[in-house]
Amino acid sequence: MVQGLVDLPAMVSDNLIAKPLNAAADLVAGKGNGPRLKMAGESVNDLMTRAGVPEAQTSSERVIENINRGAAGAVSTMGAGAAAAANAAGTVARTVGSQLMASPLTQAASGATSGAASSLVRENGGSEGAQLAAGLVGGLAPAVGSFATKAAVRGAVRGGEAGREQMVANIKTFEDAAGIAPTLGQATQSRAIQAAETGLSNVPGGSGLMNRRGEAQAKALQDSVQEVTNSLAPNATGWGAGEAIAKGVNAFKDNVKTTQTALYRKLDEYIPASTPVQVDRTKAALASLNEGIDGAPNLSRFFKNAKIGSIEQSFLRDLDNFSQGNVPAGMRGMGVAETPGQLPYQAVQKLRTLVGQEISDSSLVSDVPRSKWRALYAALSDDLGGAAQAAGPQAEQAWSRANQYTRASIQRMEQLESVVNRDAPEKIFKAATSGMSDGGTQITRIMKSMPLENRREVAAAVLQRLGRARNSTQNEMGEAFSSEAFLTNLAAMSPPARMALFMNSGMPGLRSRIEQMGRMASLRREGAQVFANPSGTARQAGMFGWVSSLLAGLSTGNAAMLAGSLALPVMANAGAKIATSPAMVRYMARRSSINPATPAITINSAVQSSDTEEPIYSSRLKAEVTARKQGGKAVRVDGGWAVR
Repeated sequence: MVQGLVDLPAMVSDNLIAKPLNAAADLVAGKGNGPRLKMAGESVNDLMTRAGVPEAQTSSERVIENINRGAAGAVSTMGAGAAAAANAAGTVARTVGSQLMASPLTQAASGATSGAASSLVRENGGSEGAQLAAGLVGGLAPAVGSFATKAAVRGAVRGGEAGREQMVANIKTFEDAAGIAPTLGQATQSRAIQAAETGLSNVPGGSGLMNRRGEAQAKALQDSVQEVTNSLAPNATGWGAGEAIAKGVNAFKDNVKTTQTALYRKLDEYIPASTPVQVDRTKAALASLNEGIDGAPNLSRFFKNAKIGSIEQSFLRDLDNFSQGNVPAGMRGMGVAETPGQLPYQAVQKLRTLVGQEISDSSLVSDVPRSKWRALYAALSDDLGGAAQAAGPQAEQAWSRANQYTRASIQRMEQLESVVNRDAPEKIFKAATSGMSDGGTQITRIMKSMPLENRREVAAAVLQRLGRARNSTQNEMGEAFSSEAFLTNLAAMSPPARMALFMNSGMPGLRSRIEQMGRMASLRREGAQVFANPSGTARQAGMFGWVSSLLAGLSTGNAAMLAGSLALPVMANAGAKIATSPAMVRYMARRSSINPATPAITINSAVQSSDTEEPIYSSRLKAEVTARKQGGKAVRVDGGWAVR
């Protein structure tokens, strides 16, 4: 052990000092003639001999001596690493020092196996090169053997690097979705392991563990869904979501009116309120809306709208009044012609606003159909557009911006009213979320038209319903959760609908997390059938078969059958623990890497396997090997060894 502790520093001093000086002396005086420095290891050996420490006398003693020497050499290597890590200034030196200290137990074991291997080769007459090779192989055997074993086991379970990456992704899916680990079959997606898990779920000893793991995963997924739902909108319901949609649409209408007012006020800056506006298109539209049937005056009155007719008559009178009012009083008798078909800009704009409100507020039982209001609104818009064009480029640009916004807003409100025009909030919610499997047009319009808090409530209500179990498996409170139902309903939702619901909720990463939940549910479906709520017949058959085998063994006294029956639950329980262990799943997903202590092991093996000078007993060893071959005996002669 003392030799092992000093081998590394002795090798450094011998190669830096003693050997160069001895080589220089040989060059000057001839090889072996000049003064020589004794090697440090040899000097230590001499000191121990003088101190009375006994030398190894037999082959077995020498092998044991080298085993101890190798293990102690590992301590020396780790000590050098500790000194380097503590005192080195550079990053590289500190890194090397840390590697030399890595895995102390493996280093000690490798030092022992290195010493044993090199010593055995030496005892059998192997050359120094053979001893060095044996020491290196023996030293690396524990680290390389451990690496090979781990790589073989992991490769058998998951396959190569692609399988490892798939395992890592599946583990991340479960952890991100619900904060729980998958089983080995779910993580690897290996059909063989999934089949084994299904088998374990149907036999005594394994079924309980597998069932509990499945229930824990389902509960974790349910809790995760509920957590997200509560973060969006606590106590979300279909009724509340319907109310939120109605409120959101009303808020959208108010915002539209505010924006319209601001845009048209910009137009007012370029057109004075009293500016005459030619309203020929409006006049023609009113006449067309109340047009009679030629040759059937009695039938015509049934197709005319009284309110539109009254509006037309009042409109014509206002045209006449404005035309007459525009002629100065002193000029009326001088032949100045009136300008027919005009109204002041302020009046036309106000009329258009009132017609727009009628469109917004009209229902199926209104006095005037919405189609007639739309035609009148379009005509008024065209007349105002003509006035803006006549007022100049700036007025025309302001008009175009206001008109385009108004047109789009009216179209959006008409689309929204088809959803919110219901007699109950639940029906509004149902109408809003219908058709999401075909696309996301309707839900996108609704979500974009509502304030954030209303969007969150709708998203929460939809999410809460994704995992609601079917009525046949529902509890008395209607709150039972099913990962299978969650997966089915989520898969039925189109990508645009998912984006509209979960990307506009104001919660970062919501869509990604929900899709991770869906991926988790999918992996559970693909995995062992115990997680798919089987009928239980396979488990019953497995239990019946085990009980039958146990009873048969007891009744016949068949020891092998009885032992097998008793061992089955124990083996199944052990297998289920392995399959459901999060630590085992993560272990199998790791990369199989060589031990970080391998560089230190290599250094120690090289130091222990090659002496800087011949060992003190090398001549004796050679004599003993020769004596065994010749049938003689090794004896000490004049400080050396010979064969007799």
